[in-house]
Formats: sequence, C-alpha cells, structure tokens
Amino acid sequence: MRLLFEPLPVYFMHVPKTGGVALGQWLRCAYGRGYFDLDLPQITKLTGRDIRGFNCYHAWHHSRSLFEWLGRPNLAVITMLRDPIERVASAFHFRQRNLVEHPEEYKGAYRTTMQRLPKQSLQESLEDGLITPKLSNTQVRLLGLRNDYGAFFSALHHNPRAEMLLRPYGVPLLVDPDNLPLLYVNAQAWLDEMAVVGLTERYTESVQMMADLLGIPAPADLPLVNANPQRRSPSMRYRDSLPPDVVKQLEELNSFDLELYAHAAELFERQWARYQARPRRTYSIAPRLRIPLRRVESGLKSWLRRTSPASMQRLRQLRAKLRRRRTRNGGQG
Repeated sequence: MRLLFEPLPVYFMHVPKTGGVALGQWLRCAYGRGYFDLDLPQITKLTGRDIRGFNCYHAWHHSRSLFEWLGRPNLAVITMLRDPIERVASAFHFRQRNLVEHPEEYKGAYRTTMQRLPKQSLQESLEDGLITPKLSNTQVRLLGLRNDYGAFFSALHHNPRAEMLLRPYGVPLLVDPDNLPLLYVNAQAWLDEMAVVGLTERYTESVQMMADLLGIPAPADLPLVNANPQRRSPSMRYRDSLPPDVVKQLEELNSFDLELYAHAAELFERQWARYQARPRRTYSIAPRLRIPLRRVESGLKSWLRRTSPASMQRLRQLRAKLRRRRTRNGGQG
C-alpha cells in the first residue's frame, strides 16, 4: 500500500456534460483548500497565492495548452468522456434550460437570436441550423485544440481591465479549430497520456479508479448535479427517444467524436482490467479526515438556514472576514 498524507496532485480535465460537475464537487471535498477551479476569470482573480501551489486543478473546458502552461509534470491527468449522441442531446437540453433560467448570462443580441431555441425539439433545431456547429465534435475540439495562454496572460497583465480577454475566444489559437483530423490526433495523443480516462456510461467504475489512483475515498453516491430534470434515471438514454434520422444526422455531425469515444472506451477497458488485477491501493490520510468534517459542516449550514437565517448570515460574514485576512497575509492560513 502506498501511504500518503495528502492525495496525489491531479489535473481534472472537465469535458462538458459528462458528469464533471459532480466529480468536481467530490474532488473539492477531498482536497479542501488544495482545490482550485482552473478557469480564466478565477486565475485572474487569484491574489496572495501562487497558481502552481494547489494540488487539485479542476480545468473547466480548456485545452491541453492550459495544462502545459501550468508547468506541473507531476500532475496526474484524469478526464471523463461520454457517448457523443448522449452528450450532444444533453448539451442541447442544457442550453435550452439555461436560456430560460439564466438569461442574464447571455447578451441581449444573443438572447434575441436564440429566443426560439427553448421551444424547439432537437430535430427542429437541427433543421433550423441555429446551433448545429455547437453540436459537432465538441470532445475532439476541446481535447485537441492548442491555445497560446502565455500570450493571453501577458496581454491581460498589460491591460487587466480588458473584459474581452476574459472570453475563451480571446485566447490566441495555435491550431485551426476546423482542422478536425489534426484535432483528433491531438486529442487521442492526450488521452493516451492520461492516468485515468473515465466514461460517463461507466461512471461508478471510473470514479473507483480515480479514487484508487489518488488515495481518496470513493463516494457511496455522487450527487446529481447540473443534470436534465426530465431524465428520470441515469440509465435513461436520449438515443432511445430520438427518431432514427436524427440519430443518423448526429452521428454524421460527430464522426470524429465517435472515433475518439471508441478509442477512449478501449483505454478504459485496459485501465479497468489493470485495476481489477492489481489495484494501486494508494491511501491518503487527509481526505479521510476532511470529508467527514465537510459533511458535518454542510449539515450544520443546512440546519442554520432552516432555523436561524440571522446566524447563517453572521457565519457568512465571518468567513468573508477570514478570507480577507488570508489575502492580506499573502494567502497563508
């Protein structure tokens, strides 16, 4: 058994609509203050602590280049991929919900352009063509793109108030985003180097392998987060409710993603076979102390919200005061 105090340093490459939000919450609980949401706005807000001083990076929908920019070769990289047809349908329904529930996240012109989307079926949306490019080979594009984050952060340093730079499109591209064959090669190569390539369709086994690698307790149940409320069960497949011609069209739109998913499935089966034959059995002490305390803290907050909102408000103020103090002290506890 490999005995550690803190779990292994990890880089979680979050592919959207693969169950990554729930996985991120599990990692946040296990790593505590060693966890960091690696997103561009979060990086630019970081004060008093070196970006390279964390042990768990949750990378939100960024390319491999951000991992390379960190310069942390000791990080074990993990990810989750999903059957492309299921992922596309999930992404479509998420965009519909978000436009209705959180319109403030979109600019007025975009909301006007997309105003008919919430009332459309997936088939109608494909016929309309309104968001068809967004439903095409997202996993290959995300894992295969290369961006110049050095130039991005340099420009941001010289002009920190330039809001345009906080948009993903503000990061210079090093690879043509429409060169799908090259993106596929890049994506496949990165998957081959990762410590664990999980599959949403094999979620429990994927998390078991990640937990064993990092030495943190596998959760008995991961919360259902950011999921389509119309899905009555995780086993429910979108494909089964779609007309065959729509499935065929989605398969044509996602031919590279389908190839990448097949490759990921092969990697998963090899990793799962190794895990079953000879698990690493890494054991990290700190998460086994941290996770129960987090559950107690969560329960206490829930009780305070119900019984004493004023006490909950004072608790929030105290936490904010402590955060400000840590910032003044250079990020130290």
